[in-house]
Amino acid sequence: MVVHNCHFAHTHVAGPWARKAEKPKDYGDTGRFAEQGWLIPAVADMHAAGVQAIVWSGGGEPTLHPEFDLFVQWAHRCGLQQGMYTLGGHLTEARAAFVKQHFTWAVVSLDCPDAETYAREKGVPPSRFADACAGIRRLAGGAATVGVSFLLHAGNWTRTAEMLALARSLGATYATFRPTIETDHADLSVITGDRSWVTAALPTLWELHAEADVEVDPDRFEEYRDWTGRDYQTCHGIRLVTQVTPDGRVWVCPNRRGLAGSELGDLTRDTFADLWARHPGQWTDFSGCRAMCRLHLVNRQLAPVFEKRQHEAFV
Repeated sequence: MVVHNCHFAHTHVAGPWARKAEKPKDYGDTGRFAEQGWLIPAVADMHAAGVQAIVWSGGGEPTLHPEFDLFVQWAHRCGLQQGMYTLGGHLTEARAAFVKQHFTWAVVSLDCPDAETYAREKGVPPSRFADACAGIRRLAGGAATVGVSFLLHAGNWTRTAEMLALARSLGATYATFRPTIETDHADLSVITGDRSWVTAALPTLWELHAEADVEVDPDRFEEYRDWTGRDYQTCHGIRLVTQVTPDGRVWVCPNRRGLAGSELGDLTRDTFADLWARHPGQWTDFSGCRAMCRLHLVNRQLAPVFEKRQHEAFV
């Protein structure tokens, strides 16, 4: 059985995740390949508007875009820092050298400690695991920070020691562990599946937390286990990050890309500065928002900052 642990499998138009039938309610298509005609001027606009960094990521494997090198080189010339989420399996020696030259960081989504599990969970041939591991080795040792990401669930949390040992053996800078958060496709705010395993996993997670080359937040796992909903009414995190999809549209939030009513505009027609000027700055309609989304922890930190006080100057 394939474990569908990619939150945005519904945006994929090719590869194993494109076979995932479920599509969240009200989400539409967001394109296949970003086109040079709008992306090149848009990147320059972003830099001029004060954008500090670009992350090349999901809806598929960024390194497979036919103009990936051109886009990365242009962003580098514009002075933007760059990061990337990748499956790692398409990183040849030459491509890895290119990434190390232009990127500040790269995270490889490995998720599994062996080929058999990788094939089963990803829905790909077992040989792809060796390809991914080879890609990590090729990325290691340069100026770019290299992370290896593992999503934990009831079936694999007991193997975290193997995962960490693998990441270290491949030369990664660090390993990161996060919970696999499965949601109801009819209502993304509802978490599904068994979460009782987190209780047994917490001692192991706290041990991992003490390791210098591990990124893990045991409190996040505990909140996932006990999730009852958001304890804040406003999302302020959307002001810190946005998403541009292959069709050129800009969205208020990475997690709301493709969701009707959440787009700021279209870079094929407007400049990034014009679109960002339309940004609402905050968001209060959580319908369609995913439980424990990427910005949830950011909002937990920001909520006290924006709380009303008896006097505006009182801290």
